[in-house]
Amino acid sequence: MNQALLNLRELSCGYPGHKVVQNLNLHLNAGDIGCLLGPSGCGKTTTLRAIAGFEPVLEGEIQLADHVISKAGFTLAPEKRRIGMVFQDYALFPHLSVAENIGFGIRKQPNCERVTQELMELVKLGHLGKRYPHELSGG
Repeated sequence: MNQALLNLRELSCGYPGHKVVQNLNLHLNAGDIGCLLGPSGCGKTTTLRAIAGFEPVLEGEIQLADHVISKAGFTLAPEKRRIGMVFQDYALFPHLSVAENIGFGIRKQPNCERVTQELMELVKLGHLGKRYPHELSGG
C-alpha cells in the first residue's frame, strides 16, 4: 500500500464572505498524479493556493505526509511546506490579448491567425480571443 502524501479533508476555502471551495475531499498517495478539472471560477486555483499555503483554510484541513499543514486558524508558512507552485499568469504577456498570447510563438508563420483560432476553439477559448489576461478568471 502506498503512503498517503496529500489529504484534503472537508476543505473549504475562499475569501471573506465568499466560500469558493466547499467540503472538498482529495487523497493522493506518494507517486500519484493528481489533476483538478472544472469550469472557470470553480475554485481550482484557490485550492492549489491553499495547498501551497497562500490562502487560509476556512474549514477542514490539509495534511501533507501525515502532518496537518493547514486548518482553520492555522497555516504552516509556505516556505516550510516543500511544495512548489508555478503561477499561470506570469507566463502571459499582460499587454497582449488571449489570441495574441496563444499565437505569440508562431507569429511569423504565414498561417498564424488560422492556427491560433483553431487552437482557441480546441480549448474552448474562441469567444475570449480579444480579452486580456487581467479580464479572465485564473481558472
